[in-house]
Amino acid sequence: MIPEKTNRILLWFNLILILIITSAVVTFLVMKSAGEKQTNDPGVINSMDMLRRELSLTDEQYRKVLVENDRTTRTYNIVFDMMCETNVAMIEELAKEQSDPIVLDSLSRKVGTLSASLRRHTTDYFMNLKSICNEDQQKELTEIFKRMMQLDELCESCNKRECPRRERINNIGK
Repeated sequence: MIPEKTNRILLWFNLILILIITSAVVTFLVMKSAGEKQTNDPGVINSMDMLRRELSLTDEQYRKVLVENDRTTRTYNIVFDMMCETNVAMIEELAKEQSDPIVLDSLSRKVGTLSASLRRHTTDYFMNLKSICNEDQQKELTEIFKRMMQLDELCESCNKRECPRRERINNIGK
């Protein structure tokens, strides 16, 4: 049996983890619903059209990118649904009078696995986009990735004054 102190630490750790993940899912859902409202506005630019313009994609390349985007979006939706279900199960377990640490640990591992799955699907998506592009487009795509990941802002909030990663970030795609 797990000692009482360890059990409490794990319980608080899991609770904090649940709050973080739940806030991420809620943020995603809010942003998604806000994005759907904006899509109906004719003045809003579709991100795929923007990508097409910035990379100067041909019609054939753009068609491949759209297919890849649709496939990835379906996968994301499945994983987000699984994460939501796991979060609900975790909250239900925590709400019980006697929560089972083994069940909570299992659910925490499942959340970690799903999070890793999202990252793998994201990297697969970007690699597939890169394979569709020619060499010049790949360089521009790398710059778009850097902007999306907000690496410059990361350096601004880093607690190191002379961080060696800053130079590495600046050299990416050059």
